[in-house]
Parts: sequence; structure tokens; C-alpha cells
Amino acid sequence: MWLADPVFLRKSPSVRTQLILLLMLAWVSLPLLFELPLSVCAAFALLWIARVALLFTSIKKLPLWALIILLVATSVWVYFRVGTIIGRDASVSLLMLMIILKAFEGETLRDWQILLLAQLVLMGGGLLFNQSILMAPWLIVALFCLISSLGLLAGIKPMTAIRQGAVILILSFPLAVILFIAMPRRNTPLWGVPQPQQSSVTGLSDTLESGSVSNLILSNELAFNVIFDNDAIPRNADMYWRVMVMGNNTDGKWHAVKEQYTDEDTLQLPSRALLEQRTDSKMVGYQLIIQDDHGRLPALDQPLPNEQFGFSRRVGNVVRVNNSREGLRRVHLYSQMTPYLRQQMDQALLNYYTQLPDGLNPETRRLAKQLADKSGGSEEFINHILAYFKSSHFQYTLTPKRNHETQNKIDYFLFEGHEGFCEDYADAMVWLARSIGVPARIVIGYQGGEYHPDNKFWQIRSKDAHAWTEIWIAEKGLWKRVDPTTAVSSVRIDKGVESALPAEQRAGLSSAFPLLQKYLDNGQFYWQQWVVNYDRGSQKSILSWLNLKNIPIYVLIIVIIIAIVITSLPLIFWLRRQGNVQTQPLTDGINLLKQTIVEGEESELSAIGPLELQNILAEHNLLNEDLAALLTQYIDWQYGAAGMPDIRSQRKWLRKMKKAVRNL
Repeated sequence: MWLADPVFLRKSPSVRTQLILLLMLAWVSLPLLFELPLSVCAAFALLWIARVALLFTSIKKLPLWALIILLVATSVWVYFRVGTIIGRDASVSLLMLMIILKAFEGETLRDWQILLLAQLVLMGGGLLFNQSILMAPWLIVALFCLISSLGLLAGIKPMTAIRQGAVILILSFPLAVILFIAMPRRNTPLWGVPQPQQSSVTGLSDTLESGSVSNLILSNELAFNVIFDNDAIPRNADMYWRVMVMGNNTDGKWHAVKEQYTDEDTLQLPSRALLEQRTDSKMVGYQLIIQDDHGRLPALDQPLPNEQFGFSRRVGNVVRVNNSREGLRRVHLYSQMTPYLRQQMDQALLNYYTQLPDGLNPETRRLAKQLADKSGGSEEFINHILAYFKSSHFQYTLTPKRNHETQNKIDYFLFEGHEGFCEDYADAMVWLARSIGVPARIVIGYQGGEYHPDNKFWQIRSKDAHAWTEIWIAEKGLWKRVDPTTAVSSVRIDKGVESALPAEQRAGLSSAFPLLQKYLDNGQFYWQQWVVNYDRGSQKSILSWLNLKNIPIYVLIIVIIIAIVITSLPLIFWLRRQGNVQTQPLTDGINLLKQTIVEGEESELSAIGPLELQNILAEHNLLNEDLAALLTQYIDWQYGAAGMPDIRSQRKWLRKMKKAVRNL
């Protein structure tokens, strides 16, 4: 009825209501201000301030030509700052700026209603960028403001609108939960926006040099959650999450093997069926809840062939998802927790993994030859390198001494600095191996994680980033994982990076409020597990838990309908009670007529009596026969000797008044 009432919608809301709606727009846009380009956010802020300033002037709206100029200018601005007008960033930038421009033409109730509904779309834009648990309170507050604002636009007093908004939100919650659970789901979450090429989620780079990993350690940001099948609890020291393999060294910098290459056909991985028959197989199944980094997925050494559609593997038995997209996903993988990877290597591959830049690090090459001369094979050579690290008093630190010379960094590290982080030890290990023609490569990913025993899940953070090596053991025809960091700091592998670093370097690695952090971690896990990543698999788990999984579909539909009806009852009863309590048909009808034809604050409208209202209608040629009869009837009931009629007659009069107002 309300949306179909053109006269009523032509009225302007009060300045206070417009200001509240603009404040709500600022709140809805808040998450986007942390995600979109700074220049776009600055444009939005300037336009928002200008619109607020207009509220306190006599200018109610901008002329059409000015709005067209602003529209073109903001579109051009987005194109030049984002580089395109399509895609997630550009689309949401344009949407946010278009909505604030809509506020510049906001004069009538209809304009502000449209602005309010547009903000509902903008909320979805915020969730495309950020799906952390911090978005939950933001979303609840935004919905509360939206409901309350609808009340304000309907003419309800602010405090009443706030109170009713809170009550509606609370009473609607059970119904929202039922609809969320029962809504048919796909195998993937609803959002599936492709990732921008520039973004990086895990922070792992496809190049490695001094500081690449140690800089990540300073962040406590969550990388992914893990749940092991059958509540398995692996040892921290056994969990090596491989992400990328570094194969090529150019001028001292390592580069990841390009993503278009694969050596999958040469890998000799055991089948899962075979491992399931062995009690000593060390095979584990696990679920990752993760946002892939341009298709990259961490997987425990060594990931087994995956029958799931949409996955592949690249050089070095690293797992990739074929369709990278924004948003969290749930991935189920199987791995054999072993440091060995069997592979059929041809001479071209062996040559590739022995290449080094010519002329660099001569002292390192001499050391490698000395160690090789007293070794009887590859494994003995590895042991000599590890013994060298142990006996030469190397230190594990985030702030190693560096030389200014960039060409012979390994020489300085091995013979002068004696300080480094995991990438330094892995770098030196591969240089020593390749110097004597032993194939070797660096693997980067994560090591270990934090176990939450109460809820039986692991959290792996940026501070768990790690680099280790794989050395080719020609005698056995396999790659062997060798982590040189263990030679200087075994506690890093057994208990995590915080236990391995000096006290002065641990700042920022753990929360100052561990109990609060624990609750946030648990909340984040459940938020990701059951809300953000709620898919068909989660839906089946809930139905199974409720013993509803195997019942006929028509019975399930009946159960869902009953649940919807039951959870709707509190809201329905409240709405009916509000209707009964607040219904004053004569007052509501006369106020509706006043608000439709007279501009002014509530106090001004209250002072207008029925006769004056009749005169106003007549002056504007709006007093038709129906309205005249209704006003006469109103005066007779209010001031006549017969007194007030029964409530049924009053409601009948109100219906006629609403119809008459619609026809104005």
C-alpha cells in the first residue's frame, strides 16, 4: 500500500531522518573503506561530507545536469584508479559511489526508500571482500539500522523505531536460522568471484630471497583452518604444508617453478586404497577451510592423488585448485606423512635441479667439495652439512646480520654471519648440494600449527610460514625432505616459531590477551565452518545429526514448513499485538491524511484540526466527495452527541480513508 501511494511518497523526510540514513550509509560502507583503493574511498568521503552539509542549507537536491557530471566524473575516476569498470573491485567501487550520488537527488520519501534498499545490496559487496567473524557484528548492526530506518521513513518516532527494530531483529532470528539451514545449497559457498590477479591471500611469494619468509613471521594473520579425520592429532614436527617449489636461481634469487608445468606422470605415489590396508601407512585425511591463493593450496607431505573434480598438481607434488575464486572453500585431502617422494627423473630434470649461477659463492662451492670428498653417498653428504650447521654455532634469528654485497650472500652467511632464518638455511643447503651436482630444491609453505583441543581443529597462521629443502637421493630414486633449520633450532620444528626466537623478537607473534584470542579463534572457526562455508556437505551433516537425512523428501519438506511456521509465530504474535495496542483507527486515518498533504514537523501537524484540514484540501482542489464525507463522519464521532462508534466501525472508516488517500 505504502509503495503505491504517490502523494505520500512525494513528501520529504525530516532533516534528522535524512542525517540518520546518511550515517547508516557510512556504516554500511565501512568495511569497503578498508578494501577499496584509497582514492575511491576519498571520493566517497568527500561526496558524503558534501551531502551532509547540504542538509543544513536550503538546497534539497542537486539539479539533473550536476548529477550527470558527477556520475561521469566518478565513473572515469574509478576507471583510472582501478584500471577497469568490470570485476569485483571496480563494480563495488562504482556501486558505492552511485549510491552516494543517489543521496544527492534524495528529496522525497521514495528517493530515500530506494537509497535504503540500495544499501542492502552494498552490504553484499562488503561480504565479497571480507568474510571474517568481525563481519558478523557489522552485519547485525547494519540490519538493525536498516529495519529501524524503515520505521523512521514511515513516520515513527526515533526511539520507537529503534526499539521496534531491535525487537523485530531478535524475533526474526529463529526464522532466519531455519531458512539459512533449509535453503537448498550448492557444493560450494554462494560467493565465487574470481580472484584479482594482484591479490595474495597467504602472503607466500613465488620468489625467495633473504627476508621473504621472516617478514611473514611477523604477522599473526590466520592462513587456514584444518580438521583431521577421526580426530587424529599429528605431531607438530610432522606437519609440513607444501605450497610451492623453488627450482631456478637467478642472480641469487630463487624462483618458483612455473605453474603451467607438471611432473604428475613421473610421481610414484601409493594409492589410497593400498595405504588404507596398512596399519603403518601414516596416511591421514583432513579438511582445509581456506581461501586459495591463485589456486595454490597447502597440502601435507606428501599429498596423495585426489579423485575430486577440479584439482590438479604441479611440479613438486603441490596441489592446485583449477578454478581459483574469492571466498573460503572447504577442501578434503589425503596425505601420507612421509619425508620421501618417489619420482622417475630423466636427465633433463636432474640437470634442472643442479643449475646454479656461474661464479657466485666460491667459498660455498669449496666447502661443498670438502664435505662431498669425505661422504660415501648423498645421505652421508646431507648429514655432513647438518653437522656443519650444528658445530659452527649458527643461530636462528629474525634479525640476522646481512652483508651489503648481493652476489655472494651464501658465502657471507656460512663463513661470517652465522645467523639466519629458515630461508637462509634452506638457501645454503641447496647451494651446497647443487655445487657438487646433487639435485636439490627449496620447498616453501607452512610448518606446524596451533591445536585447539576443545574443538579439535588446527589453525595455521602466517607466522608458521617456513622453507625447507628436498635433496635427490639417487641411490634410492627419491626426494628426501631435509630441514636444515632442525640442525640449529629443533625447537622451531617441535614447538613452533615462538619457542625458537629470543624473547625480544616474539613481540607481535602472540596476543596480549590470550583468553580473548582463544575465544576469537574458536568463533572464527565456527563462523567459517558453519556460516561462511556452509554448503551442501554441511547441510547433510546437520540433517544427519537431526536424524532427518534418510527420511522421504516430502516428509522433510513438511518438517521444514512446520519449523518455519513455529519460528514465525513469535514475530506474528508480536506484530498482531502491536497492531491491537497501537491501533487508533480515527487518529491513524486523520494523521495519514495530514502527512499526505501538509509539509511540516509532527508538532505542526498535530495543531491542525479537521475543519482546517478540510479548508486546506479545498484550497488545493483535493477535497472530493469521499474525503468530505469521511471528515464529516470524523467530526460527528469526535465531537457529536452520539459519541465514538465501536472499533469495527472505526476500522472500516480507516480503510476508506486509506483508499481515499491513495486516490489523491
